[in-house]
Amino acid sequence: MDDDTLLAVILRGRPATVEEVATLANLPADEARARTGRLRERGLIGGRDDELLYVNPASWAAETVAERSAELRQRAATALSDMESLVAELPGLLRHWAVGEASGDPVPVAIRHGRHASEDLWYDTAAHDSGSLDALLPEVDRFLEPEPERAARFGRAMAGKDRVRVILPTWAGDDPLAQKRIAAYGNEEVGVDFRLLDSPPSWFWVDGDQLALPFEWGEGRPTSVLGVRNPALAALAAQYFELLWQRATPAEPAEHSWAPLLVLMRQGVTLEAASRRLGVNPRTGRRRISAAMDHYGVATLFALGVAFGADSPR
Repeated sequence: MDDDTLLAVILRGRPATVEEVATLANLPADEARARTGRLRERGLIGGRDDELLYVNPASWAAETVAERSAELRQRAATALSDMESLVAELPGLLRHWAVGEASGDPVPVAIRHGRHASEDLWYDTAAHDSGSLDALLPEVDRFLEPEPERAARFGRAMAGKDRVRVILPTWAGDDPLAQKRIAAYGNEEVGVDFRLLDSPPSWFWVDGDQLALPFEWGEGRPTSVLGVRNPALAALAAQYFELLWQRATPAEPAEHSWAPLLVLMRQGVTLEAASRRLGVNPRTGRRRISAAMDHYGVATLFALGVAFGADSPR
C-alpha cells in the first residue's frame, strides 16, 4: 500500500489517531506513524502527535497552488534582479575593455556617439536580412515624429529580420503619436511585435550574438553606446529580455488601453493602485475597466480577468 492509497483509506475511515490508522490499514504502529507524518508534511492531514485532523482537499489544493504560485513569482523576481545586476555591470567593464582592446581580441567592442547613436549602432553593425532583434526602449519621445527617410530606412531594415520584439514604456499605450508609430512598424510589411512595461530599467538591444548597451546602465535614450559581439554575453542579455517580455503586456490598440491595468490587477494590485502606478486618474481607470467589460461581454471583475487571460498572447 503506497501513501496515496493509505490517504484514501484514511479519508474514507476518518480515524482519530495514528493508532486507529494502524488498525484500519493493518500496518505496524511505527510504519503508520511514519507514513502519517509524510502525509502531514504534504499538508494532506493535520493534527499533532497521535491526534489527526482533516483538511478539505479543495482547500488543500487551493492553498498549495497559491503557495507554489508565490514561490514561482519570487523565483522569477529574484532571477530578474540577479540577471539585471549582471547586465548592469557590463557597460563599465566593456568601457575598460575597449581601452585595452587589440586586434584579434575575442570580444570586439564598437562605440557610437551622438543624437542617433542608439539606432545607428544597430543599423551599421547588425544583419538586416535575417535573425532576431529584441530591443528595450524606455524613452521613445524622439521616435514619435521621426524624419520620414530615416523611418523608412529602418522600416525596410527591420522588415528583413525573422523577428523583431520591442518593449516600450506603459504610457506609450495611451499616447496617440506612440500608437501611430506602433501601427506603422507593427503592420504586416514590417512586423514588429510590441509590448508595454511599467518603468523599463534601461535601454539595450540584442541581435543574434551582438549586444548593445548604454555607457551608463539605466539610461533610457543614450547618446553614447557600446556594442559587443559575443555569444555568451548576448545570450545573457537575451534571457534577461525574455523575463521582461513575459512581464510586459501586449501593446493593444488605443481602444484596448485597459490591458496594462488588467495585467497589474491580475497580479493582485487594486484598480486604484494600478491606475496610479500607470500614471492615470483612478476615474479614467474605472472607465477603461468598464470598457473592457463591455468588450468581453462580462459583468464581474473575476469574469473579466478570466476572459482577458484567455485572450492575451503568451
